[in-house]
Amino acid sequence: MAHIDETPESTNPLELATAAKEAIKQQKNLDKTKEGLTADAAAAAKMLSNESPERIAVRFDRINRKDPNAIERLLGKRDIVSTNFFERGLEVAKAVCRIKTLGMPATPPDYATGFLVTSSLLVTNNHVLPDPETASRSLAEFGYELDRNFVERRGRIFPFAPIEAFYTSAELDFTVVAISPMAHDGTPITDFGVLPLIPMSGKGLAGEHVSIIQHPGGGTKQVVVRENRIIVLDEKKFPNINPAFIHYTADTELGSSGSPIFNDQWDLVAVHHLAVVDLDRYGNPLNRNDKIWTEADGEDAKKWIANEGIRISAIWAHLQRAAPFNADAARIMAMLAHEPRVTYQPHSARIDATPQKWETLPNVPEAPAFESTRFSDPAFAEFMGYKPDFLGQDLVVPLPKPKREFRGTLAINEDTGAKVFNYTHFSLAMNVERRLAAWTAVNINGKELKSAASPSWRRDSRLPANQQTLAEVYGIVPGKGIQIDRGHLVRRLDPVWGPQSVADRAGSDTFHYTNSAPQEHVYNSEVWGNLEDFVLARAEERDHKVSVMTGPILRPDDDFYGEGLMGGPWQILWSFWKIAVFKRPDDSASVTGFVIEQSRNIAPLFESTRYNPYTVDEARVFQRPISLIEDLTGLDFGDLKTMDRMGSVETTAMASARPIRGPEDIAF
Repeated sequence: MAHIDETPESTNPLELATAAKEAIKQQKNLDKTKEGLTADAAAAAKMLSNESPERIAVRFDRINRKDPNAIERLLGKRDIVSTNFFERGLEVAKAVCRIKTLGMPATPPDYATGFLVTSSLLVTNNHVLPDPETASRSLAEFGYELDRNFVERRGRIFPFAPIEAFYTSAELDFTVVAISPMAHDGTPITDFGVLPLIPMSGKGLAGEHVSIIQHPGGGTKQVVVRENRIIVLDEKKFPNINPAFIHYTADTELGSSGSPIFNDQWDLVAVHHLAVVDLDRYGNPLNRNDKIWTEADGEDAKKWIANEGIRISAIWAHLQRAAPFNADAARIMAMLAHEPRVTYQPHSARIDATPQKWETLPNVPEAPAFESTRFSDPAFAEFMGYKPDFLGQDLVVPLPKPKREFRGTLAINEDTGAKVFNYTHFSLAMNVERRLAAWTAVNINGKELKSAASPSWRRDSRLPANQQTLAEVYGIVPGKGIQIDRGHLVRRLDPVWGPQSVADRAGSDTFHYTNSAPQEHVYNSEVWGNLEDFVLARAEERDHKVSVMTGPILRPDDDFYGEGLMGGPWQILWSFWKIAVFKRPDDSASVTGFVIEQSRNIAPLFESTRYNPYTVDEARVFQRPISLIEDLTGLDFGDLKTMDRMGSVETTAMASARPIRGPEDIAF
């Protein structure tokens, strides 16, 4: 007989789910004291047994395999959580705010709760913000909470911007509205993180514990932690239950409307909107004495049996259906499509994939690695590595440094013991866990640009092969019609200047795998290349020097491709960043930052799990503030953000992303 506390051998979430479902069926009717099941856990197991294997598979797939007790908690066998449960809870709580709606003169304000789903969009209930006019006289207050000494922290107040984006549904009782990027005191909205929308159904299962973060009564931020379970209402009493809603036991009050509901992994499951009163068999509401409730009894006398929330998967599906016919919904979906954290790719889809032939790219096999003496040759020592003072002592551009928020470990150069790898006219640092560059930095001298041959790719012998993304990751994806190129981070033309012998070395150095990242072919040859042309043309036309830093935006939830292939699957990036610095004719500094998306190009890889048919416009390159790039990468660019034109002027407006289609669009 199967036991729900056995450790399953399979790692396939769908197989795990099927096995768990069968185990629960076998044990739910056993003597609960013998099996160690409490009445509460037995009831939870019974409810879970009614869930479909597909939904259970999605739920299992969201579990971090490093959490040894997660499945036992889900099945009701054990209730132990790691202390980091609270650390992660505090992190997601940052994105939750109090909503204050100003009434008429001499009328007290109304309060509710909301939360960020991107750095520019907030979700709450329709009955909280039913129309743009209400949103325009409402405020979002983040950080309104008690410190460890029970002293109120000063909240940061942000106005809404319904003119930029506003969509609401009375049927599902949700509203999505744009929010200002800057608080009244200048605090950026990016300080508060986001709660990403995950469109897959199955993030919360019947019988599972949930937590809710809220502003009850319009007071300071509070939380109900794991003393609640998802429940199933009696279909005889509630025959017309909307499947878009989820029900759970939790303590909420007036002001809790719009609160986020979380599972044990702090995934966003639903948006709270109302309490459910018990009914008799005729549909009449009951009071606490199980008598028919009347208005004379008052609201407090009702027999509340559950709370109700709108499923995130239902909200996503509603927006998806509405987008082709509603411009506001289409704009919201476009903005969500530019938030890669909404992506979700079930492991089961990867594990169950039938092995297919992987068609590698033509210039394989790779060239042998250079001897490490190449990088210490005294004849070329003065040309090795990026020079921070390349633009002059009055415009020093230092290499990026990892901040505390940086994800990953920087690789060690086995020749020097440093965390920087120097090549001819450029340098880079490698992220060990992702096997990709964390950043690259190159000096360009437009006056001395040369041409150079294009050799084959090769690995760098100064760090282990398993810390580099090598040839097997690149090729033509079977059945998708997509080619994944070795995309240069430092473009092969950028460092190719100076004496011809130096230019030739520089060109060859750009063909190290450390300088490559997976890029879709059209994106690599057109969008990415065009931006580099814009920047390089600036140097050539004005006879200027330019320092350029480039890198991938490495998110832990980047999608996978190459299912069922040897060594696969591998993560692919949705976006990259680039910063260009040079002097204008008046010797003032020009600092420009860009985020470049390849989401449209690689979307067919994930068409079954990622919704991305809408675009803000045809541009895929956006000029963005340096401070935002710091937030996205966990890197510190020093004083560059103080010289950034976007940072000093445009980030106070909602349109803090300037679409770039040609050089005339760039605010140099």
